[in-house]
Amino acid sequence: MFKAKQAILNEPLQRLYLVYGEDQYLQNELFRAFQQRAEQSGMPEWNWIMLTAGEELQPAELTQELLTPPWGAGPRIIALRDAHALNKDFLTAVAGQIENMPDTNCLAMFFARLDRSLKPVQQLLKIGVGIPCESPKGERLVRWVQDYLSLRQKKMAPLVVQQFLNKVGTDLQLIINELEKLIALTAEQSAITEDDVAAVTSLAPGQLELGGIFDLVKAISAKDVKQALAILTQLLDAKEPPLRILPVIERQLYLLIAAKTKGGVSTKIVAEALNEKSDFALRQAEKYANNFTLKQLYAGLSQILTADGELKSGADPGQIMEQLIINICA
Repeated sequence: MFKAKQAILNEPLQRLYLVYGEDQYLQNELFRAFQQRAEQSGMPEWNWIMLTAGEELQPAELTQELLTPPWGAGPRIIALRDAHALNKDFLTAVAGQIENMPDTNCLAMFFARLDRSLKPVQQLLKIGVGIPCESPKGERLVRWVQDYLSLRQKKMAPLVVQQFLNKVGTDLQLIINELEKLIALTAEQSAITEDDVAAVTSLAPGQLELGGIFDLVKAISAKDVKQALAILTQLLDAKEPPLRILPVIERQLYLLIAAKTKGGVSTKIVAEALNEKSDFALRQAEKYANNFTLKQLYAGLSQILTADGELKSGADPGQIMEQLIINICA
């Protein structure tokens, strides 16, 4: 994506670009790059045309913009938003006009989704340059976060990045917003720490189970009652069902028991015996195993069974879950 943006800003433009994909942040970055390129000519009021596909936009209107030469030496750039809303006939008409455009003109079409089964779309892809805007995933997303921070003279360890992403998810715009909050908070330090992420980063919609509950069991493992209750309140306010939280707490207690009793057996072998996908969670549990005795952990499992029965009988979920956390951390 960085290379595509730099090419738009600095290299000779192609006649046609098809920008497509689910990530709105990346699409907006490319849109701004095209706009900036038009502004470099010094005549953006003439050489920068923004249109939106819809009932009011007619093929003749777009054709006129495509065939109008630029003012001055700079390129004339026509940006067409919501191009996925164009029907097959409209797309066919666009494909037929590209070769008639002045060499100095550029059409950038922005699609939220691209139907490659349509013949005019296939034709447009052959004529122009396709730029996918899909959110990076996994290790690529971790590197993306680290690269973004590096440009701001900040660092974040890979494990901390993963914990950050567990909370915010994969939407790049939300990631940027939360990173900017962390950058502002840590103005006087070069590295963003795990504590910084816990203190500032907000939970994204849909990330409660992966992010919020992850932080909840971590706080319980650390016997940080205040933090655990604060996260619990956040989860309950977001309508996370207590009966989905309980199994995650139970799993954490089993991991702590395993960490205390595994002896010299490797974490990978023990994790496999626990049907864990990896030994990551067990390795994390090892950090907190000395906070509990085995008696306390087994008592916690018993308290979870009691809480489960009370919740299913209609008891107040907030009170039940708060008391459970206090008892486990005591």
